[in-house]
Amino acid sequence: MDKGGFFNKTKLVYLVLALFIALPGCGGSTYEKKGEEAKPSTSYEENSKVSEKKDIIIAMVPKSLDNPVFLDALEQGERVGRELGVKVEWQGPMQSDTNVQIAIVESLIRRRVDGIVISCIDPGKIKPVIDKAVQAGIKVATFDSDSPDSNRLFYCGTDNYAAGVACGKALIKEAKAKGKDKQALDLLIMTADKESNNLNKRLNGFLETAREGGIQLNITATLYCNDDVNIAGDMLENHIRTGDTPDVFFSTGGWPFVSPPESLPGFHAWCKNGGISILVDTYYPVLEAAEKGLADSLVGQNFNKMGELSIKNLYKAIKGEKIPSSFIDTGLELGNKSNFAKLLQGKQRWEIK
Repeated sequence: MDKGGFFNKTKLVYLVLALFIALPGCGGSTYEKKGEEAKPSTSYEENSKVSEKKDIIIAMVPKSLDNPVFLDALEQGERVGRELGVKVEWQGPMQSDTNVQIAIVESLIRRRVDGIVISCIDPGKIKPVIDKAVQAGIKVATFDSDSPDSNRLFYCGTDNYAAGVACGKALIKEAKAKGKDKQALDLLIMTADKESNNLNKRLNGFLETAREGGIQLNITATLYCNDDVNIAGDMLENHIRTGDTPDVFFSTGGWPFVSPPESLPGFHAWCKNGGISILVDTYYPVLEAAEKGLADSLVGQNFNKMGELSIKNLYKAIKGEKIPSSFIDTGLELGNKSNFAKLLQGKQRWEIK
């Protein structure tokens, strides 16, 4: 091989490459529009930050994942999220547990999500971590069950005291209809726990209204189901069969009627023998049980609206828009023997996902 010819060719190649790299616009180092001064490009890292579009993430945190009452809120929250281009996540304890809720919110803070909507089990214990999330720049709201002393933006859900008042009025009406309004009535209560803000308001509204209406109530027992629909029906049935027989049963939620009505024969017999049964909630299985004779009156909540309006309004807040109120009322639905069938027609059977 002619070494001199090889080196001459090599020099020519390097010269061509040098000229190519020196040409304006080549290599991606500069870009100059006609009549404009050339500006240096951003680095790869900076360019990634500029071009990357961050998804808005809102996490919904129910009291528990094993309570299907929250499914309507999830379904509507996800629907609104799709319409708005928001990623809606569903995270909660498998069973009602405030410590797990706190851990979930802590993890959401570390991830720097944009928004959190939470149904609070214990309003006092959850308050510090809600305030921590707000301080970190996350928009936080509550649904279903509030933490009113926290720095959350708004509560979206039922006026729970008003729901209790409606239940108290229903008891007065039923007691008069059955000729029991002049006697002291033994009362059996079912609720989830001692801490939930929403449930305590319902209970207070019920007791105060009934007593102001002249009904004498003697609380004989309170059953705490821990928001667990899997045990609530058995707790009620076992108490009716083995405990002191009450005159009135009041439940701050529909937990015991998620079980098939056929699984509550003792309670059904108690109802037929003149027992007064009043509950909060009008979702499908509760109405189905009521139509079969297991309830005299129901006061319902709108979980569809809770999911829809929570996401819509938290999205507004994330975008810097004004929200209408710190309390977004989702309304009440009143049910009794005259309209149980009609209300049931407007409901859908649950699809457990």
